[in-house]
Amino acid sequence: MAEHHHRIRVYLASAILLLAVINMGIAAENLSQQKLTSRILQNEIVKEVNENQNAGWTAAFNDRFANSTVAEFKRLLGVKPTPKNEFLGVPVVSHDISLKLPKEFDARTAWSQCSSIGRILVEFILNYAFRDSLKKHSFEAFLGHCGSCWAFGAVESLSDRFCPQI
Repeated sequence: MAEHHHRIRVYLASAILLLAVINMGIAAENLSQQKLTSRILQNEIVKEVNENQNAGWTAAFNDRFANSTVAEFKRLLGVKPTPKNEFLGVPVVSHDISLKLPKEFDARTAWSQCSSIGRILVEFILNYAFRDSLKKHSFEAFLGHCGSCWAFGAVESLSDRFCPQI
């Protein structure tokens, strides 16, 4: 009889544990869904930045994104997220906290052999100078929903990283 009661207790404990795990999974999915439907711009963030006297800038809402959700913004980025397991082989670089950074740094003089540094953004602007002649459509409408600004920023950053390493 004691053996039978012990089995029932183990069975009940296992069932309760299983229900708790399922409940945590549902709660995590609801939280994830809640994050996707939340607005990307929040009053608290703007207020916190603007109350900081040392921020050096003023936060404000961009009309285009004021009511966008996280899911809508992710769609605009146009990039598929990298699976977490692909990051396993990527080395982590860290530096001593006492590392002193220079007060000023100009990559154009530090790596003067890299002619692309400081030129890419200018070329982008010159190549799209015709945007002012677009009467009926904004520059953003011309680029569409691909959200390609991140791509130009990435190319600009990467091209400036390759030359100094050569």
